[in-house]
Amino acid sequence: MSPNAGWPSPAEEELLDTISFDEWLIESSTFMVKIQNDAMQNAGIFSDDIVIFRRGQKPKSGDIVIADVDGEWMMRYYQIEDGRPVLYPANGHYEAVRPEELIVIGVIRSVIRKY
Repeated sequence: MSPNAGWPSPAEEELLDTISFDEWLIESSTFMVKIQNDAMQNAGIFSDDIVIFRRGQKPKSGDIVIADVDGEWMMRYYQIEDGRPVLYPANGHYEAVRPEELIVIGVIRSVIRKY
């Protein structure tokens, strides 16, 4: 084995570009929240994941939103049916929610998972 075998040191590698996660993930009016259930697991969002959402963004059908429904925050797919919002889970153990009043807190932009 050569004396030069092994992992290269950072000084030996040329840095082509760097990424700032602040610039990549964080925009104005973005917030983070830690997920505490499995309602969106089939969308790839699991309990203990952190989601980054943009507050104040108007959702469109198919967006994943954080919403206040009767004082309870939930994360679901946002759809409009017959002119009214419906919130769908990505887990068959949960029911769709057809709220009388809905306050959309924000639209999900990113998911962070720690292994």
